[in-house]
Amino acid sequence: MSRLVENATTHLGDFAGDAPTRGAGIRGSNFPGIQDSVPKTGPTSGVHAYATALVSYSIVVIDTTTRRLVACIPGGANPYGIASAPGTGKLYVTNSGAGDVSVLDTTKGAITGTVDVGLYPHGVASSPDGRTVYVANTGPDTGVGGSRTLTVIDTGADKATTTWQTGLAPRSVAVSPDGRIVYVSCHDGLTVLDAETGMTRRRLPELAKANGVAVHPDGKRVYVVSPSSDTLAVLDTASLRVVARVRVGRTPWQVALSPDGTRAWVSGANDDTVTILDTATAKAVGTVRVGHIPTGITTTVDTVWVCTNAGATVDAIDTTSLRVLARIELGLSTGPSGVVVA
Repeated sequence: MSRLVENATTHLGDFAGDAPTRGAGIRGSNFPGIQDSVPKTGPTSGVHAYATALVSYSIVVIDTTTRRLVACIPGGANPYGIASAPGTGKLYVTNSGAGDVSVLDTTKGAITGTVDVGLYPHGVASSPDGRTVYVANTGPDTGVGGSRTLTVIDTGADKATTTWQTGLAPRSVAVSPDGRIVYVSCHDGLTVLDAETGMTRRRLPELAKANGVAVHPDGKRVYVVSPSSDTLAVLDTASLRVVARVRVGRTPWQVALSPDGTRAWVSGANDDTVTILDTATAKAVGTVRVGHIPTGITTTVDTVWVCTNAGATVDAIDTTSLRVLARIELGLSTGPSGVVVA
């Protein structure tokens, strides 16, 4: 909580809320008061972008039509990853500063429960049917001292049902479109798990120290981000072999696939870019400059949403023009990390 306390302010000019809150000097608010200018309960209907705020312990909510911040929901300790469980109306948020996951009910606009998992959870993904959520327990270290487990959550009961073994320090998780395979990026390689038994099908040490991972909608390819080599690896799911490596931005962090599977979008954390790839040719076809240190990324048919961790914004990119349509300011005490549209 030290960063929150450090940035608390009562100076009238530090608050960016619309009138009549502008300049109100809300005591104890986080500089510059942006999060305190919106409700603490989220909307209960409609489609919104939800982003985890790692430093301010909150989940921010953005109206996808107006591209404006509409709520800031108090969260757990250092919320990092976020996933939507289809058909449930619920989002699952990994609290990397604690060993638990918050359950955010979008029909109530609030966190309604907590599920205990392993140490320092980061990546999280849902099965396509929304019945199961998988959580990567990274800690207590992101490297050689890390965990080797993945927690499985039943979304009906919101309880952990089992724990599976993975590679070292699991980071990101993705599930195949048919729900049968779970891909986990780990410090010592990509782990491929059977979703029915939890058994390891294959480990790929050539994809060690990877981070973001995403599965193509047709299930035939998996895209794995390698921050240490500034590349995106393309994995053939039939042979479980890497069939291409594409140069992207510096220190790529996460990858998102367009709903139709024609494009892959990769955030470059160390050059403030998003690289666009044509998935048919596995070639980069464009670059968009965004805010400082882009990390979490997700895409809809018409918009790519990007968290800029140090810029403290969520940037909205038009998928056709490749222009940044909006830069939603969240306040310096935020550190947005993961984002999902639901």
